[in-house]
Amino acid sequence: MNAVLAFLIFVGVGTIAVIHALWGLGSSWPEANHEALARGVVGDGRKRMPPPWQCFAVAALLALVALWPWYVLGRASEPAVLTGTFAIAGAFVARGWAGYSPRWRRHFNDEPFARRDKRYYSPYSLLLGVSYLALLAGEMER
Repeated sequence: MNAVLAFLIFVGVGTIAVIHALWGLGSSWPEANHEALARGVVGDGRKRMPPPWQCFAVAALLALVALWPWYVLGRASEPAVLTGTFAIAGAFVARGWAGYSPRWRRHFNDEPFARRDKRYYSPYSLLLGVSYLALLAGEMER
């Protein structure tokens, strides 16, 4: 069961990594143009997406985070695995929780980002954070 959860996390985070890499390559998917993309995925009033190097940096970090569940399997009691997993889970939970805070909502209020963040991005971040913790807990039971 832990391998299935590791695979699901890998696919879920890996897909986000691929999307960020596509944005770094100049794609405006899933929007019609880059201005609409910035409004839909950044939401802070900007008319342009961040520069490609930033998209690639996020993609690389997410790719490492996507691979992490495979590293966790069979190593849950190692201090580095515990620390790394708690850090990753904490980052996702913090991102998810932030999406519901008044301060975040005031800063990232462009539509359609604000609606998507509340409906999709923040809950998905919370789900990923809990999933990393569930994987760790499942491995520690073994």
